[in-house]
Amino acid sequence: MIYLDTAFCVYLIEDQGLRGIRARELLDFDEEFAISPLVLMECLVKPLRDSNTTLEDDYRKTLKEFHLLDISPAAYERAARLRAATGIKTPDAIHWATATLSGCAELWTGDAALAAKSAGFAVDRFADELSSLSRHR
Repeated sequence: MIYLDTAFCVYLIEDQGLRGIRARELLDFDEEFAISPLVLMECLVKPLRDSNTTLEDDYRKTLKEFHLLDISPAAYERAARLRAATGIKTPDAIHWATATLSGCAELWTGDAALAAKSAGFAVDRFADELSSLSRHR
């Protein structure tokens, strides 16, 4: 199972450019994908703030296709340890902790900082692809 963080899901649903194309291609793999309630919460902020019911519906429709993982009390403690050890942001620590405690093989993200600090567990699935595309222009 692969955990998709908020950055990945935003690219998947909102980005019509290279990142969005890449996110949609990546979901063609024969894998099981998961999110947490934190992903849903973070993704809904913009459409709710903007009263954009179409975007809100797009998020709800797309995200319900993924396995929804619980965020356990143990995940919050693990997140505190990850945050203390690496200095990552609280939401990123909760994503990372939830994914590892739920047995996910990887965490796919669009956040280079998280990927750099996660000792290989979080993978920025957009960095290499986008940098190679921009070099060819």
